[in-house]
Amino acid sequence: MQKAQDVIGLPVLDTSSGKRIGNVKDIFFQADGEIMGLSVEAQGLFSKVLFLSFEHIGAIGHDAVTVGTDRFLSTLDLEAVYGLYTGKKSYKGLPIIATNGNELGHIEDVYFLEEMGKIIGYELSDGFFQDVTEGRKIIEHPPSLVIGEDAMIVPYDEIKEISPNV
Repeated sequence: MQKAQDVIGLPVLDTSSGKRIGNVKDIFFQADGEIMGLSVEAQGLFSKVLFLSFEHIGAIGHDAVTVGTDRFLSTLDLEAVYGLYTGKKSYKGLPIIATNGNELGHIEDVYFLEEMGKIIGYELSDGFFQDVTEGRKIIEHPPSLVIGEDAMIVPYDEIKEISPNV
């Protein structure tokens, strides 16, 4: 299990040449929680942000992301994806509201299984004081949810807290 913020900033390495292609800038998800891929800020005189599809990622480790070749990088329409920081809707800071009308917190990070390419949970903040005194809670990615303009809506009966050591 990985946290999205731990992956952002990692170098992306071409395993066929050993060359550093760039650094991970964001992680993109589909509304159903599937990982679409990564945005990579490419190295060079004029840096540009390109897309690396999940299917072309060799591995996401603690120290680097590996890919078979830099030819897997392409362009991407940011308005078609959900990212932690960028895209059609940024997850970071988005409130999660249960269908019973209660706010669960604001998304601070996303937990995912890199082997499966799927979100498994959301780390939520209730504000600085709550985070310090009680810690942040992590809820499981529910089977159904709505990602709206101003909030993520989750069915009340599908809310499950999970341990970060899952």
